[in-house]
Amino acid sequence: MSEYRHGRVARPRRPWYARMLRLKHLYLSNVWCVLLFEGVLALAVLMALTELVSWWVVLILPLAVAAMVKLNDFIAGTLERHG
Repeated sequence: MSEYRHGRVARPRRPWYARMLRLKHLYLSNVWCVLLFEGVLALAVLMALTELVSWWVVLILPLAVAAMVKLNDFIAGTLERHG
């Protein structure tokens, strides 16, 4: 980690999902970012098409998952400082 801080090694570019949520303590791979965003979006659309849920779920479900990921990042940071 000190190599990154002193500028000797370039930081790997993080996926846009992790950058959009400004995750500091969780390091998600590209596969996890695709599953968390596009997978949940596809699941919400499929559930709405089969009329199991309302179309509002297509908007609410990805936002709820993003909020849970951000909350998990916050808790990981809190435990890292105290642990």
